[in-house]
Amino acid sequence: MTAFFAAEPEEASALREALEVQEVLEAPFPLHRAPRVLVAETGVGKVAAASAVAYVLARFAPQESYFLGVAGALDPSLRALDLLLAERAVQWDVDLTPFGREPGETAFGVRFFPSDPALLGKAERAAESLGFPLRRGVVATGDRFLADREEARRLAGLHGAQAVEMEGAAALMVAWRFRHPMALVRVVTDGAGEEAARDFQAFLQGASRRLGLLAQALLAY
Repeated sequence: MTAFFAAEPEEASALREALEVQEVLEAPFPLHRAPRVLVAETGVGKVAAASAVAYVLARFAPQESYFLGVAGALDPSLRALDLLLAERAVQWDVDLTPFGREPGETAFGVRFFPSDPALLGKAERAAESLGFPLRRGVVATGDRFLADREEARRLAGLHGAQAVEMEGAAALMVAWRFRHPMALVRVVTDGAGEEAARDFQAFLQGASRRLGLLAQALLAY
C-alpha cells in the first residue's frame, strides 16, 4: 500500500480525484482509501502533519509514502508550478543553539531529515514523464507562513534551502523515527515575499492538479 499525505483540502481533494480514492475511513482527520492507496489530509502545520503521519504508519503500515503539497520559493530561479523534489528538509524554527546545536538541529542530533532516495528517484522519473519542470533541493519547514522577503533570504542562506513550507520536515522526521520510506515533493506557488499570500491563492488549484497527476504517474512505477 502507498500512502499519500497532503496538508491543504485542495491538495488532498486533487489527490483523491486523480487516484479515484472514495472510501471514507474513521480517523481524527480526513482519510480515504482505495485498493493499494491511502490519501490523508493532515491539516496545516508541523504538529498536524506529524500526528497524521504517525497515525497512518502505526495503523496501516504502508510500504511507502509521499508527502505532496505546495511551497514558497526561496530560490528566485524557481517559478510558479515548478516541482521541488526535497532531498532533505529542516525545521527552520527549531533553535537549540544555546545548547551548542546548529540552527534547525533537533534534540535527536539531526538537522536535516532525508527523503527516501529510491522514492525520490521514482518521483523524478514520474515528473519527467509528465514534462513538469523540476529540480532537487532542500526544504525549510516552519509553523509560520513566510511572507517576508528578507527573512526568506536569511533562511535560504542559513539552511541552503530552495523552498519553504509548513509540514515537510516534521513528516520526514516521523518517517525517520519509524524507519519508513517517505519522499517529500513540493510544487511552487509563491515567492515567500510580501505577495506570497495572494500568489498562494492564485496558484493553489493549479498546483494541486499537478500533484494529482504526479500521484497517478507514481502509481504506474
